[in-house]
Amino acid sequence: MQKISLNKETIKHIKEENKNCINCKKCYEVCPMMDRFGESPKEIVEEIISEKKIDKCISYSCMLCGMCKKVCPKDIDLGNMFYETRKDIFSGGEANLKDLGYKTVKFHQQNSFSSVFSYSSIKKNHKTVFMPGCSLASYNDKIVVDTFKYLKKHIKSISIIYECCAKPTLIMGDMDKFKTYYSKLEEVLKSNNIDEVIVACPNCYKVIKDNSPNVKVTYIWSIINDFGVPKELKGHYIDLEQRFTLHDPCPTRYNSDVHDDVRDILSSMGLNIDEFKNNRENTECCGSGGMTRVTSNEISVAQTKNRVDETENDTVISYCESCCESMMLTGKSTLHVLDFMFNDDVKNKKKFNQEKSSTVGKWMTRRKGIKKIKKI
Repeated sequence: MQKISLNKETIKHIKEENKNCINCKKCYEVCPMMDRFGESPKEIVEEIISEKKIDKCISYSCMLCGMCKKVCPKDIDLGNMFYETRKDIFSGGEANLKDLGYKTVKFHQQNSFSSVFSYSSIKKNHKTVFMPGCSLASYNDKIVVDTFKYLKKHIKSISIIYECCAKPTLIMGDMDKFKTYYSKLEEVLKSNNIDEVIVACPNCYKVIKDNSPNVKVTYIWSIINDFGVPKELKGHYIDLEQRFTLHDPCPTRYNSDVHDDVRDILSSMGLNIDEFKNNRENTECCGSGGMTRVTSNEISVAQTKNRVDETENDTVISYCESCCESMMLTGKSTLHVLDFMFNDDVKNKKKFNQEKSSTVGKWMTRRKGIKKIKKI
């Protein structure tokens, strides 16, 4: 345990939140991590106020999933409070995060924004771009390329960008580096007069929406639901007896239209879908929220296991590749919604699970995708 001193503004913010807390413990009951650090949220918060310090493990064990605010009768956002403490902790120097995996985050971000693993292919007068996101681009290059080809059939003036939204840096609380990284993406959008970004990643959706207010951000699911899946896939899986359980990523908690679009798409392909007990706006984190897979692995894995143990089905489907990877790490078979559209092994009904890949393998997959896109 290492307690870090907090500045006056952060303490003031915490005090304001604490004033409204009635200690009903509703947030405590749904939180994946608070029971590791105290008997109640009130106890944890009042100790922070009293000492003007926080155990940094508390801040970096919060998955920032928003479930605490969802159940709080006083609308208290403990996730945001813990995130503010992250920014405060980081402002004291990168050394504070030395034992919390920040080197791993830095490595990912430096490579993501390098010329080797990022690429913008925007044709003149194209005002719409498709941004697949880091996780999907690192999982399967063919899926990304085929998804882009699908979009091109329905949207004439669309280009593609292999760019990172810098969410990992943002989530860690490194605001200066986030501004530096995000400015690269912002420059790509501004210099090309981009009006709309179509995303496949829930994290990209939120970051771009929050930081580029003049750009329309659209989930790919609304596009696919509007135009429909390819003809050959309509009812394609109706003969399957296998059932799948659908996991809603927590960043989509309040995107009810996305929940509907995804379910409509899966239904149109004839898939047998079961729901988690806690789904849609009540969905639970997959365990990797808030970068906790890096910063607090034990708590992260425990949450993932709790989530996958809620279903007896062999395979979980999600529309966030990070969620898929998270669940796969605990031995659960997982598939992305786009696997059912563009993964040949899945379309041929040969297998219904993603293959594990090494870190190097993921970077090479991302690079392969860029090379393929350059040929289109």
